[in-house]
Order: sequence, then structure tokens, then C-alpha cells
Amino acid sequence: MALPPLIRPKVEAQPTLDTAIWFLQLRWVAVCGQLLTMAVVTLAFRIALPNAELLALIGITAVTNFGYWLWLSHLHRTGVELKDRLPAEQVIPCLMLCDIVVLTGMLYLTAGIANPFALFYFVNIAVAGAIISTNWAWAIWLATVAGVTLLLISALPLAPLSSSSLQSPMAGDGKVWTIPKLGFAVSFAACSGVITYFITVLTGELRQREKALQEAEDARIRNRQLEGLATLAAGAAHELASPLSTIAVVAKELDRALEKQPSSDAARRDVSLIRSELDQCRVILDRMTSAAGEAAGERLRSISLSEFLQETLLGIRQRERVIISIPEDSDSSRSLLPVQAAAQAVRNLVQNALDASPTDAQVDVEATASSERWRITVRDSGCGMPPEVMERIGEPFFTTKEPGRGMGLGVYLTQNVARRLDGNLRYESQPAMGTTACLEIPTQR
Repeated sequence: MALPPLIRPKVEAQPTLDTAIWFLQLRWVAVCGQLLTMAVVTLAFRIALPNAELLALIGITAVTNFGYWLWLSHLHRTGVELKDRLPAEQVIPCLMLCDIVVLTGMLYLTAGIANPFALFYFVNIAVAGAIISTNWAWAIWLATVAGVTLLLISALPLAPLSSSSLQSPMAGDGKVWTIPKLGFAVSFAACSGVITYFITVLTGELRQREKALQEAEDARIRNRQLEGLATLAAGAAHELASPLSTIAVVAKELDRALEKQPSSDAARRDVSLIRSELDQCRVILDRMTSAAGEAAGERLRSISLSEFLQETLLGIRQRERVIISIPEDSDSSRSLLPVQAAAQAVRNLVQNALDASPTDAQVDVEATASSERWRITVRDSGCGMPPEVMERIGEPFFTTKEPGRGMGLGVYLTQNVARRLDGNLRYESQPAMGTTACLEIPTQR
């Protein structure tokens, strides 16, 4: 059976701010490691090194990294987030080329390829292949090959690492440790450790991104299903509106006819009940059409936080049980809002809290304002929600209320309004501990 052709994934790596910060830290570690290695070799092994030249090369890395840190700090102050791509893609590749030049220079001064720390070329290649674009990664590879070639042609000798004294790490010369063996072991451990750490971090990031993509896909599918349900609700509302309007007209005419002629009290009560239930049906239909998003065309109106909360209380059953608290510095905060839609969203939360709490318990509504957003918190003293209910909260037509007390559209409507206003709705609940709903709405002026 013929195998399919090798397909190369079209993935272009481009550094983000968090990757850039990681690379900054890696270069500082390299500077510290180089200084520590020089100190150990000079003081512990009494090996004469060209310290002035080596320190100058290390200084190049330190100075460029300091400038790199200043640049990243400026980006962070200007609002670049950790997951945002860097505005200048070539900065990190240029620093990598600088690191290869510095490494080649240090190896040239210390026996060239015979120096076990030549293994660190592989660190540059591994990092470049993972965090920068393909073209730049190949440029780093070419620079590495050029550096190795130069070291093979010419390098300054270092007595303990010269060809006459160099022993293979696998050779059995009777000595447990020689300087070349020890250098190779340390270099291999450091190099492999850096590569292993980097690969594990990269793998973890990939897993997190895959998880985030899967969650986004699940959310997209769920939103599409909810949109279908909302469309169904709106269609049902339109279809039911016509016959209910006819029934309302007939009930009104029947009520007028009963007023003009003698009739029993039972008949009058029945007609009154019909009209009352029709009003309730009208409220339900309004909720269904609002949940479908038909209130999105409401005009924006400037309103203060205290006025908005008073608007929210209109139509609340048992409003005397609702306790509102607003700090003095937030009371006069104003924002441009679709007032009716936003008030209905908060009203749904308050009414749900009232229904969940005991009949003699109060519901606390706390509102605070900042220059960026309003935060409205509604706390009840009900029985709370178990995790399986928390997972489904916000689904249209899902409700834990008794039949006839709700359709399960309140939270869904509130989420729709919050999403249209670029806000968010969060719930915190534990069984027997009550429930807290927190609605955040960005302020507009």
C-alpha cells in the first residue's frame, strides 16, 4: 500500500511577549553560567584563561540583554499583553545571532571544538526552531554551521584541552575523572537540562493552547445550539402572539358585555382570570423575544448607577426584601446603556435570588463603580447550587423552579445582554451556602 506524501504543517512561529520574557531570563542564566564556569575553571582547576577577552564577550551578552529588557518593559507599559505578538519579529533572531557570535568567540579563545561547551550550539538551534519563524531559524542554523566550521579551521589552544591531553569520555585510561571528562559531563548535563526544560515548557504551552482551542470550539457549538433555541423561542412567540391577541380582544368584549347586563360573580371572576393570564402570557412572550435578542435596537441613554438600580426594582415582586448598597463615591457614576435591556438583565438576577431565598429572608444587592466598569453583585440566602446545576446555568429553558414559576430564560437573557455590552456574568455557589451572581458592565460616556 502506498504511503501518503509527507505533509509539512504550515505553522509559522512568531514570538509573543511571554516567550520574549522567557528568552530574556534564559540569556541572564547564560551570563551567570558563563561567569560561574570561568570562576570554577580559574580558581578550582588553576587553568589560565584569557579572562579579559572572555569577560568582554560576556559583557556583550549582558549589555544587549539589558537593552532587550528595557524594550520589553516599554512594550508592557504601552499595553502589550503576554499573549500578544511582538511588534518587531527580528529582535529575538538578532539576539540569537549575537549569542552565536559570542559563543563562537569564547570557544575560539578556549580550544574551539575541543571545548565540551561547544554542545551549547544545540541549545541555540533548538530554541530558534521553536520560537522564531522558519526563515530565521534556518539563518540561525547557518550561523551555527559557520561558527563550527571556523572553529574546526582555527582556534587558540588551551593546554588541558589540547589534542595531546584530550581523552575521549569513553576511554579507559585508568583515571576516573580528567578535565575533558569532567567538562564533557558538566556541559552535557547543562545543555541537555536546558533543552529538556525548554521542550517540556513548550509542550505544556501547546497542550494549554489545544485545550483552549477545544473549549472555544465547544463554546462555539454550544452557542450555535443556543442561538437555534433562541430563534425557536422567538418564532414561537410570534406565532402565539396572534391567537393570544384575538383571545384578549374577545375577553375584553366579554367583560364589557357582562358589565351591561346582570351576570354572576363567578362569570366575572372567570373573565378577570382570563385577562390576568393573558397579561402573564404577554410578559412571557416579551421575555422570549428579548432572550432572542430583539431588544438589541434600544437607544442608549445616560443614567447614573443609583437611578439604574431604582429602574431595576420596577416590576420586582416583594421589592421590600431587596437591600441595595452603593458606596458614596459610586452613587453618581454615569454610563450610556440600553437601560430597559440592562435593567431587565439585573432584574432577572434579583428575582431569581428572591425566589431562591426563604420568604422572610432579604436579598443583598451591592453595586460599585470604577472608571472602567460597573460591578453589580446579587447575593441570596437560598440552598445554593450543586456543581451539576452550575454547569447548566444559563441554558435556555433550564430551570430548577417549580412548574409555572419560570421558563428558564432569565439567566440566558442576562448573559445575552452582558455579552452585547462586552461585560460578563459570573456565579459562585455552594450547596447550603447560597448563591452570588456578579454582573460586570463596562461604562461608556
